[in-house]
Amino acid sequence: MSLLTSTVESIRPVSAEALAAAEAAQGRLTKPSGSLGLVETVGNRLAAIAGGCPPPVPEPATVGLFAGDHGVVAQGVTPWPQEVTAQMLANIAAGGAAINVLARQIGAEVLLTDVGVATNYAADPRIRNRNVRLGTRDLTVEPALTRDEAQRAMEVGIEAAREAVEAGARCLLTGEMGIGNTTPASALIAVFTGLGAAEVTGRGAGSDDAMLATKTMVIQAALALHRPDPADALGVLAAVGGLEHAALAGFVLGGAAAGVPVVLDGVIACSAACVAVALVPEAAGYLLSGHAGAEPGVRAALAHLGLSPLVDLGLRLGEGTGAALALPTVQAAARILREMATFDDAGIVAGAQEDEPVPARRRGTVLVTGGARSGKSRWAEDRLGSRGPVDYVATSRADVDDPEWRRRLELHRERRPEDWRTVETTDVADVLRSRETAPVLVDCVSVWLTRVLDELGAWDTAEDAWRAPLRHRTDELLTALRETAREVVLVTNEVGSGIVPATASGRLFRDELGRLNAELAAVCDEVWHAVAGITRRIK
Repeated sequence: MSLLTSTVESIRPVSAEALAAAEAAQGRLTKPSGSLGLVETVGNRLAAIAGGCPPPVPEPATVGLFAGDHGVVAQGVTPWPQEVTAQMLANIAAGGAAINVLARQIGAEVLLTDVGVATNYAADPRIRNRNVRLGTRDLTVEPALTRDEAQRAMEVGIEAAREAVEAGARCLLTGEMGIGNTTPASALIAVFTGLGAAEVTGRGAGSDDAMLATKTMVIQAALALHRPDPADALGVLAAVGGLEHAALAGFVLGGAAAGVPVVLDGVIACSAACVAVALVPEAAGYLLSGHAGAEPGVRAALAHLGLSPLVDLGLRLGEGTGAALALPTVQAAARILREMATFDDAGIVAGAQEDEPVPARRRGTVLVTGGARSGKSRWAEDRLGSRGPVDYVATSRADVDDPEWRRRLELHRERRPEDWRTVETTDVADVLRSRETAPVLVDCVSVWLTRVLDELGAWDTAEDAWRAPLRHRTDELLTALRETAREVVLVTNEVGSGIVPATASGRLFRDELGRLNAELAAVCDEVWHAVAGITRRIK
């Protein structure tokens, strides 16, 4: 039996009982339930991974950093020469890279592995030489790897995880280095999420507009050539992946098999996690998302994996830096469950404070997406039709100067039951934070985004002027959605499908709505997709 097979067979689901115990314990701590937001979710997951509550603090940590090169750089997908991979490998070994600084700050080890560097470098005992081959082949011409090479690279990652855990690591952080590696990462994410290449491809290490267009076309050509089947994870990895991607997928599986949490870094790690979870769905329970990242593929992959990022600092370096910055929050989440007093401990009567009652039990959040006239709004209305009074949040302006749009608004109004209350606002977060208990239907998110972009002047001003305010408005919505005790159904439009809008404003809206939908999908309990009047659950 191969190492990969034995590892796959040894992975068990995380404990549902420990998860339930942690969720109950959160409600007994001296704080309003849900007030620590995602920190509580992380603590609960750590308990599920550990199989008991409270969970141990996940320390010490090891960064598994894998380096490899890529034949696809011949297609002009990066401004950096391939030799930089080996140069950075030496820099990391010497302790001079960003990940080394951050690892020292958090007290983590860096386990550095050459799994596929193509150029020569001086031998160094601080570099584990597990080179499977000298870089991948050009995935636009032939498969990047053979299936055997892909498996061997995965087993390099599994061995690294085992070595780290045997040395005492109780948390694994993912890291990588490889010039051109965002191209195969975007290809992998496109395959496993079903999204178009244009929706998941970003600038990587500094591509300009022309290079980004080339990179997107290269990925589209590779996917058309190989037609990878997401049901065959190893085959996908061999066709369009990379050696460090394969090692990271193995590292994830090795961590899951050892029963320790694995904190994902950026787009490379997220693409590798998609491979690992396609092979072993139970591995998803051991994952935590370190950061959101600047690459659009990160949010798409996290939505696919059902994860929410712990930090969003606009990072796009890789190396494991985002995972390292998130680790203190992960560890704090465990300490909250271990060290925080309960209401009984502190002699506090839960819910007695007049201005801060204990919230009602969370009733569930749902996102339904679809194209124009797909039936998504009707489905959302039918879902809540028997719930009694509903707060219908209409994000469109009633006075819009468009006869067809006004008629559509009138049709929506006519369909609503008489006991539904219509709230016309873009402050959706405020509605979700209210003490009302009626379910909420938000129709629709895409119009909300349009109005927010209008308010911020995003269509004709520099991105620096509106990016931070948009991030603030989005975070407000996501936080309110996580914390609300109300039943919520959000309606949004699906975007993309590989179609590139002709105007700059159209492309901006497509990209921003795609990112927002991915973040909402990661937060919501259920996600449904409507096509031609047929709605199916996808999460």
